[in-house]
Amino acid sequence: MPLIGQRASAEIAALVIPPVVVAAVPGHASSRWAWLWAGSYLVAAILLIAARRLFRRDHAQMSALAFQTRWAPRMEGFALGFGILWGALPWLSVPTHSFEYALLLYLMLAGTTASTVSYAAADLRVFLRYLLPAWGLAVLGVPLAFPAHWHTVLPLCLLYPWLVWRHARTSNGFLVEQSQLKHRSEALARAHREARDAAAAASREKSLFLATASHDLRQPLYALTLTAQAAVQRNRDPALAPLLLDISQAAGHVSDLLNALLDVSALDSRNEQLPLQSLALTPLLCELHERFQPEAVARGLDWRLRSPETPAWVMADPILLRRALSNLLHNALRYTPRGGVLLAVRPRAAGWAIEVWDTGVGMAQSEQQRLFAAFERADDAARHSSDGHGLGLSVVRDCVHRLGATIEWQSRVDVGSRFRITLAAASAAAPPARRTDTPSFDAQAPLRGQVLVVEDDPGVTQGLRHLMRDWGLDCRFAADAVQAYRALSEGFEPVVVMSDLRLRGDVSGYDLLQALLVRHPQARGLIVTGELDHPDLARADEDGFLVLRKPVAADALHQVLAGLLGYGPLRPELTPAQEGTAAPPVRPAPPVAEEKAHRPA
Repeated sequence: MPLIGQRASAEIAALVIPPVVVAAVPGHASSRWAWLWAGSYLVAAILLIAARRLFRRDHAQMSALAFQTRWAPRMEGFALGFGILWGALPWLSVPTHSFEYALLLYLMLAGTTASTVSYAAADLRVFLRYLLPAWGLAVLGVPLAFPAHWHTVLPLCLLYPWLVWRHARTSNGFLVEQSQLKHRSEALARAHREARDAAAAASREKSLFLATASHDLRQPLYALTLTAQAAVQRNRDPALAPLLLDISQAAGHVSDLLNALLDVSALDSRNEQLPLQSLALTPLLCELHERFQPEAVARGLDWRLRSPETPAWVMADPILLRRALSNLLHNALRYTPRGGVLLAVRPRAAGWAIEVWDTGVGMAQSEQQRLFAAFERADDAARHSSDGHGLGLSVVRDCVHRLGATIEWQSRVDVGSRFRITLAAASAAAPPARRTDTPSFDAQAPLRGQVLVVEDDPGVTQGLRHLMRDWGLDCRFAADAVQAYRALSEGFEPVVVMSDLRLRGDVSGYDLLQALLVRHPQARGLIVTGELDHPDLARADEDGFLVLRKPVAADALHQVLAGLLGYGPLRPELTPAQEGTAAPPVRPAPPVAEEKAHRPA
C-alpha cells in the first residue's frame, strides 16, 4: 500500500493528458464533453493530492494495523473512481464519429493502464478496482466508437486487460518477494547493529574491568615472581635447581600473558588519538639489538641489524613502536628453528620502513587472513613452539593503527616471513642532554643501603623482603602511612623510598611518597605500580620520578635500586614484557641536589 500511495502518477498525468484530449478533438465536433472530462480529471487529481498528504502523515504516525484498516477502503475507493473516469475517456469519441480520435483515446487508456500496473500491482485488490471499470466501459463503447471495425477492435480490447492482469499478478509476486527480502535485510541489519553494539559494549566493559583491576591482578603475580626468584637465588641444592627454575619460568610465562592481555585492554580502552613525536630510529634499533641479539645467539641463529645510512626520524610514539617491534622480533626468534633474523630500516618515498625478516616456519596463505586476530596462532607455529598465546600480533596491529602507520607482510611455509611497518618521516628533534656515563655493574652484585618500601600486599612484601635481604639491603616495610612514619621516627634514614601507587582505602601512595621525601630530602623516590591509567601516573611523570610497572623482573629492580643507590645506571634493561607496559615512559629520578626543583612544595 505505501508503494501505491507514495506515487504521484495521477497528478503528473493531469498536467499532460487533459490538454491533449481537448486539443485532439476534431474541428467539426464539439469539445464540450472533452472539457467536462478534463475538468473532472483535474478535480480528482486535486482530491488525490490532498488525500496523499493525509496518507503520508498517517503512515508516519499510525501503527501498521491501524493504517491498513483506515486506508485500504479509501485506496480501493480512489481506484474505483479513477477506473470509471478512465473508462469514460473512450466514450468521448462517440459524438465525433472520428476513427482517428477514437483510436487515440483507446491508446491513451492502454498506455495509462500499462504504466499503472508497474506500481498498483503491489495490491491486486486496488488494481482490480481500477482495471474492471476502466476496461469494462471501454469494451462497451467499442461498437459505438468503431462502427465499421468493432469486430476487429473488440477482441483486442478483451485480450489486453487479461494480459495486463496476468502481468499484474506476476509483478505482485515479485513485489511481495522484494518487500519480504527488504524486511529481512532490515531485520538482519538491525540485528547486526545490535550485536555489534553489544560486542563493542562488552569489549569496552572488559577493557575497563582489566584496566581498573590491573592493580589487583598484578599484585599476586608480582609476589609469585619475586618469591620464585628469591628461591632460585637462595637455593644451594643442585637437585632442586631445575624445579625452581621451571617454577620461575612458569611465573614468567604467566606474567607475559597477563601483560599481553593488559596491553590489549589498554589499547582498547584508550580511544583518544595519541600525540606523536619526532623519534630517532637509530637509538631504538640499538636498544632492540642489545636486547634480542643475545637471545638469537643462544638459539643458534644468525642475527643481523641493518641501520639507515642517513639519520632516520619518524613521527611515532616510542612506547607503541617499541612494543610493536618487540612483539615482531619475539615471534621471529620463537618460530625460527634455524637460519637467522634481520632487523632493517629502509627509506621510502614519504617515510621510513622498518622490516623484520626471518627464515622461520612461515605460514600458509589460508592462515594469513586471521593473522592479526587475538588468540590466533598459525598451525605450523603451534607445532614448532608451545610458547605464546596468540596475542602478540593482535597488539602489533593495534599499535600500528594508533601510530597512523601501515603494516605489510609476506610469508611462505618453511621459507620465512617478512613484516614491514611504514611510518611517516619527521624532522630531526633537538638532541637530548647526555647523561654522565656511569660504570657498568654486575646485575647480581651485592648492594648496600637503606630502602623504605611502602607496599600493602603481604605476598609482595614477603617476596621483596626475601630478595632485598639477599641483595644485602637494609629494608623497612610499611603497609600504610602510620607504619612508614613510625619507621622514620625510630631513626631509620632511607636512601630510597619505594612506594606502591594505590594503597588500602584508596590512599594515594604518590602523595605519601612526596610527604616522606619532604621529611628526608636526601632520599630518592621510586614508584612501582600495577595501575594502567591513574591520574597520579601523569603527576609522577611530570615531577620526574621513576615509574616501574608490576610485575617488575628481579634483575630490572636490582639494576634500578643499584642506580638509585649510586652503584650503576638508572635505566633498567627491562624484559620485553616489562618494556611493553612501561607507560608512562620510565624516567630517572631527579638528582639529590635538584629534588626540590622537581618536587612540589
